[in-house]
Amino acid sequence: MTNTIQHSILIFHYNETLLESRNTVLCNTIVGQYASFKERGIKGIFISLKHAPYSSFLKEDPHLGNLVKQLEKLSHKIDIPIGIGDYKKELFAYLKELSAVTSIKLFQNIQTALLFFNPSAMKKELDVLIYDEDKENANKITNELSKLGYSIVQANNAEDFRIKASAKKYDMTITHTAINHSKDGASQPKSLGLSKQLIINLPVFIDTAVNSLVTMTGLEAQKIKHEIRPFNEKIPPQTIIAAIKFKGDISGIFFLIFPKDLALIALEAMLGESISADDNAAIIDGVAEFCNIITGAAKVIFSNKNLKVLFELPKTYLSLQVALSDTLGSNGVWIDMQLAEKPFYMFITK
Repeated sequence: MTNTIQHSILIFHYNETLLESRNTVLCNTIVGQYASFKERGIKGIFISLKHAPYSSFLKEDPHLGNLVKQLEKLSHKIDIPIGIGDYKKELFAYLKELSAVTSIKLFQNIQTALLFFNPSAMKKELDVLIYDEDKENANKITNELSKLGYSIVQANNAEDFRIKASAKKYDMTITHTAINHSKDGASQPKSLGLSKQLIINLPVFIDTAVNSLVTMTGLEAQKIKHEIRPFNEKIPPQTIIAAIKFKGDISGIFFLIFPKDLALIALEAMLGESISADDNAAIIDGVAEFCNIITGAAKVIFSNKNLKVLFELPKTYLSLQVALSDTLGSNGVWIDMQLAEKPFYMFITK
């Protein structure tokens, strides 16, 4: 077994058959050199299985389970996060099962590990494409990476992932990865102050926005990406903003941000008649109504989930600065959307 360091990540290359005795040597080596690793600024430990003989990796292989078990015990002795990676795709499901109640992370490769262990080594505003057939796991990864400032797009299914990945519009793609946390929560990431319920129910706002706008206008709508950040001030001029406060089991403010030209297109499509571009009152009322309908549909879904949420009446803004004053500078979920292939935006904050 050899080890190297890459971007402050200590990589152990497991290039021999997995054995319990070798697992013990690995963990003892890490404990014995822990002080040295801390002095050198090691931010994560990555156990690479790339060159380990896979013929022995059967589901009943006790040595693989022993490796996860010993690494979990090790994680309680040191404060450096630990991940296993560079495994074959067919091994992921079993590793995920073995590590489910541990703090041991599963990373597709070292580049994925870097995103979590040492984000400062990556460029800012990284665009990441994620796919996992386990939607809950995909959402967990999305939330973790969003908190770290990356722009995330989730593929809907394997074919969607293949198409999006082949377009090569993303800096990285992630699959066969799991971000585990032990039951005691010792490895939970620091909170950014956003409600957990708000983040968990983010898809409700996105899905209702897409479905409502498609139903109302007959135009194609879709989410492009989302990220956790303050209100994005880089929005087009002549933009109409509508906001609705909500409280109850989930509380916050929902902002709908429409460039005026798109608001006009959407309103005409909904009404089936022409609207004057100078009729600001009608266009502003239209954006407020879109906001009302989206949140109304979300309220129905929340009710079906036994969540009591009360939405206030919409408030509209023509001034970005006035809208910003109501966000209190807080972080929130900024969502890039499209309607008729033209951009509009949503922002949800506490």
